[in-house]
Amino acid sequence: MIRRWWIAGGLLIASVAAFSAIGATSRPAAEQTIPSPLLYRQAPALSGPSLSGTGSVSLASLRGRFVLVNYFASWCSSCAAEMPQLVKLARSGTVAVLGVDYDDQAASARSFLARYGAAYPVIEDPSGQQSVRWGVSAPPESFLIAPNGVVIAKIVGATSLSVVSDLVQLARSRGY
Repeated sequence: MIRRWWIAGGLLIASVAAFSAIGATSRPAAEQTIPSPLLYRQAPALSGPSLSGTGSVSLASLRGRFVLVNYFASWCSSCAAEMPQLVKLARSGTVAVLGVDYDDQAASARSFLARYGAAYPVIEDPSGQQSVRWGVSAPPESFLIAPNGVVIAKIVGATSLSVVSDLVQLARSRGY
C-alpha cells in the first residue's frame, strides 16, 4: 500500500514538473498571436469618423508603413493596461498606430485617450460594424498590417512595444 502511494506521489511530482517546464518556456497568452481568416490577405477597408471630431480616418491613408490597428474601449481594463505601451509604440515610429473605439461612448473614449496622452488617429465604431468585419469579439485586439496592406498578425489581449517590435522585425526579415 505504501509503495502505491510513493508511485502515485512520484507521478504527481513528475506531472507538475512537466507542466511547470511547459509553462516556464511558453509566452504568456496576452503576448501570443492567433490564427485569423484575415491573415496573409489584404486588410479589409477601414475608415470612419475621427474620434477627435475632425473629419475621417482611414487605414488606406497609412499605406506604405507598418500599422498596428488596435481595437479598444474605455471600459476595458486590459485596454487600460496596454495603453501606455501603445503610446510608446506610436511615439517610437516603429509602426503607425490606428485605434478603433469599440462599442463605446465617444466622450468616454476621448477622456480615456487623453488620460494616457494618446495622440494617434482613432476611428469611432459605436455600433461595432467595423469590428464585426475584422472578426473582433472583445477588446483589446490588434492587427499588424504590412506596408503592402496585408494582415500579418492578430494579437488578442494586451500587447506591448516589445512584442510589436519583434513582430515587425520578423516581418521585415521575411520580406514585408
